[in-house]
Amino acid sequence: MDIHGDADSYHAIRFCSISRSRLPSGSNDFLMSVFGNYAPGQIADAAEKYISKMGEADLARAIEQSEANMSASARSYLVEAIFEAFRHRGESSDDVVEGAGTTLDAVHRGEASAVRALLQYANANAGLLKEATTGLIERHPLVTAELDPALANGIAQRLER
Repeated sequence: MDIHGDADSYHAIRFCSISRSRLPSGSNDFLMSVFGNYAPGQIADAAEKYISKMGEADLARAIEQSEANMSASARSYLVEAIFEAFRHRGESSDDVVEGAGTTLDAVHRGEASAVRALLQYANANAGLLKEATTGLIERHPLVTAELDPALANGIAQRLER
């Protein structure tokens, strides 16, 4: 049975590089998240708006709290989002870990001290944690379940507007 042309059939989340939310305009893909039944693009937009108004220090505290309690997969998504944000600024992963005073292997193994060093280095670069956190939520909206309650609650309030 061919269901690809049926608009009501289930389709996996699609990513589009030109869309800020990485979803095609008018997408009707929804997922159940800690916020309820919202499209990933709605979650990403609410997160971007909320995070953009947060102070750098408040966001850094929320991310540090979140990271301490994250699953290994969520932590690896966070690390990748940080590296991606640095790449957008022209820094390679090797440059980033050197600046953080750690190694790529230690970060990828999820060693607590290496990940903390990466977070501190990211925080020392103005706006980078905002970019990384927004990117993390865009690519992995379900990770919001593992965010610090202060951050998750702020995003939830933004969704309710």
